[in-house]
Amino acid sequence: MHAPLYSACLRGAGSVIGLARMSLDAAAYRRGKDAPVAYPETAYELPVVFGLTDIPVSTLSDTGKVLDLAGTLVRAFASLENALDAGAATLLAADVIGALSHENGNPFMPPATGFVPDAILRKLGIYLVDGSVPGVAVVIGKAADPATAAAMVRQFQEIGLLVFLAGDVVPQLDAQGVKLGEDFKTFPLGPLPAVIHAVNFAVRAGLTFGGIGRGQKTAMLSYLGNRVRAFVCALGPLDDIALAIAAGAMKAGLTVLSDQPVPEIPGLLLSRPPGEEMVRAGMEARGIKVKMVKVPIPIAFGPAFEGERIRKADTHVEFGGGRSVAYELVRSAPPDEVQDREIVVDGPDLRGVPKGGVLPLGIVVRVAGARMQHDFESVLERRIHRIVNYGEGTMHVAQRDTTWIRVSTEAVEKGFSLADLGMMLYAKLHGDFGNIVDKVSVSITTREEEVQAGLAGARAAYAERDARARTLTDDAVSEFYSCTLCQSFAPNHVCIVSPERLGLCGAINWLDGKAGFEITPTGPNQPVRKGAVRDAVKGSFDGVNAFVREHSRNTVAEMNLYSIMESPMTSCGCFECVLAVIPEANGVMAVNREFTGQETPCGMGFSTL
Repeated sequence: MHAPLYSACLRGAGSVIGLARMSLDAAAYRRGKDAPVAYPETAYELPVVFGLTDIPVSTLSDTGKVLDLAGTLVRAFASLENALDAGAATLLAADVIGALSHENGNPFMPPATGFVPDAILRKLGIYLVDGSVPGVAVVIGKAADPATAAAMVRQFQEIGLLVFLAGDVVPQLDAQGVKLGEDFKTFPLGPLPAVIHAVNFAVRAGLTFGGIGRGQKTAMLSYLGNRVRAFVCALGPLDDIALAIAAGAMKAGLTVLSDQPVPEIPGLLLSRPPGEEMVRAGMEARGIKVKMVKVPIPIAFGPAFEGERIRKADTHVEFGGGRSVAYELVRSAPPDEVQDREIVVDGPDLRGVPKGGVLPLGIVVRVAGARMQHDFESVLERRIHRIVNYGEGTMHVAQRDTTWIRVSTEAVEKGFSLADLGMMLYAKLHGDFGNIVDKVSVSITTREEEVQAGLAGARAAYAERDARARTLTDDAVSEFYSCTLCQSFAPNHVCIVSPERLGLCGAINWLDGKAGFEITPTGPNQPVRKGAVRDAVKGSFDGVNAFVREHSRNTVAEMNLYSIMESPMTSCGCFECVLAVIPEANGVMAVNREFTGQETPCGMGFSTL
């Protein structure tokens, strides 16, 4: 029953290796066998080759060794084991083809992105580890019904999955008006062979966040199967090459779902009709569980839209950002003073403003709950930024009284109003902070005099919080908080968050940790008793060391909070800057993620460091 399937995988692997050899021969004839080869903007040469073999690749002749190895993995007998090994061979050969095709950058026409650089991987890292992006969906092939495929991808976007597309489905979805690109966490990679860029993205996650080294094949395959929650939706007929690529995904532990009547392999290959059933089956197979907060508004809402940038030409109305007065404030209150789900809008609404208009804005969110604390107000207030950005057509920048919000013309044409903005805040604050918040009300005003009057009170609240924050020092508290969110990708990494030290990613402070523990007592933020001081200058504490030792599975024996030279905190790849010691200057240099060059004082750029 499965033999024809396995045979097709073997034939497909042979075809891909043959294509790779042809591409290599052409490149060597044109450039010489010692010409350099690598993907652009990555520290991992050819990432799949880097992660699955011990073959260093720097020249075209090195890729020949990779193809020789791939050839040994394709054996004649049609069995599941041989089909999966042929899949691994396909991935190696496809990685060679991909690198050769990127000799002069992205070889594909827009909207195809081609290879996804390390900088984007790291930028998405925090979303992958904090659960904002709960998994990865890879869609390949050609849909029989483009509208159904578009609905599937939009569902992935609302769920918050990271989406990769390869094959004819890319122009199909573009024609259907699906929003594509980095801003929407939906990457149209290119033709079918470009699906390798989804695989090498996943491999680089293991190399970057999982601490896996070159050639640690067993560890890498285990990481991909157990840590990267990804599945493949294969649309349309499956030829030999498509099946060989699917076998490569299965070798990595991913589940492949086809809309064709293929013989199933439990946990690896499933046959499902496209649409809701395929989405559900893929998520169930990979253990992707999402707590969906359904927000009754006329625009799409989800993490996929968090990176959306609304340009001025597409803006119907904007608030703040130096163009008008705007502020946002969260205040806690006794339960009898908050009417749950009360959303009040006072002043001109969006439809009453001409395109390109500017309005003042005051947003006051009042919350009540038995476990709500004043210290948590700023935590909830900062969440406004993410919530507003979840809307398709709403953009939020900055916070407090420097906030800047834009609403697109498309969103207003769909019926979006300021009451819907209030509903977004109400629904998500209830959904995300249900353990500490029992009631939420939202008041929005666009009247100049009322905004100015409310601004004075808001600034007084900000000043009060800032004064409180200045008293929060490491010496003033008896416990810090852990953050082990990144252990989903970096199993032995532990952050210790203190009043004077953020988490490594920069997204978690001490109050966030405190609130996180109240919200989820068994979650990643746990109180850590400082214990006896071992070294006050370096920041070594008995209680902290014991916690780190236990929760890093005895990998890290001790940690100094204030030293970069002796037992510093571990790293998982989610950081924004790298510090490097410059002995000649008796100091350090910092290089940020956005810097893509190598011209630094130490001669190495961000990715290399």
